[in-house]
Amino acid sequence: MEANKIRHRLRIFYPGLILGSLFDAFGYAGFLIPNKLNMGGIAGIAIIFYHLWGIPVGVLYFLLNVPVFIWAYFRLDRRILLTTFFSVAFNSLFMELFIRFLNHGAVTNELFLAIIYGSALSGLGIGTTYRSHGSLGGTDLLAQIVYTYVDIPFGQIVILLDMVVIITSAIIFRNANLALMPLIGLFILGKVVDLVQEGISTSKSAMIITSKAEEMKQYILEDMNRGVTILEGRGGFTKEGKDILVCAFSQSQHTYFKHEIKLIDPKAFIMIGSLDEVIGEGFDKRF
Repeated sequence: MEANKIRHRLRIFYPGLILGSLFDAFGYAGFLIPNKLNMGGIAGIAIIFYHLWGIPVGVLYFLLNVPVFIWAYFRLDRRILLTTFFSVAFNSLFMELFIRFLNHGAVTNELFLAIIYGSALSGLGIGTTYRSHGSLGGTDLLAQIVYTYVDIPFGQIVILLDMVVIITSAIIFRNANLALMPLIGLFILGKVVDLVQEGISTSKSAMIITSKAEEMKQYILEDMNRGVTILEGRGGFTKEGKDILVCAFSQSQHTYFKHEIKLIDPKAFIMIGSLDEVIGEGFDKRF
């Protein structure tokens, strides 16, 4: 059984870890590093040292992660450390290869374009790595360790650690843009990570409170070709019993769905929302 799990991880997860490391490394090597754009964390520290003393970013990034890994070994679940170590090692290697390939130059020297492309590629890489059950170490891993000591929300620890490095970089290089641009970059990075992990929402969910449950059910099952679950409910004010129908459907069915439901029962109370992901019959069947 354990051998099967290992083979499954090698086949499914590790290609994603390599691809994620590749995207992130190119974002840094081609856009962020040569423009001194610092997104914080351990990579940010490596960027500062690179521009001050010429220490290779990829090598220093890997070396700075080593003590964090040792610390994490005693504080965190050791199962996540293997994939994280794998990602960090490849990320460091790809970073150095891209820097040498680009001859230590930038794809663009326009800071605004550099922060957009660099952070988007980094977010794509981080999101791909997360989907493959790994991480790129650095701030995330350090924040997880700190979280085991102090009762501070994980997200706040990450932001604090990143901002310290970003502000330090702006002070050292005496450029206010190096503090402002990363704020845009962190926003873009977060959005891209969410997009990669959750995808673009193409599905909707509806909760319908109605006295015509049978007609609603027939319409959803037969006309929309969607499944439906019927719950028993009771009004908090009227105390009257009513059926509650819950269903999921595609974005393309949204307008027609609302129109038809109101025709069936003009007094129906309908709540419709977007879904990040739907797994099951008629939707994505992957786990």
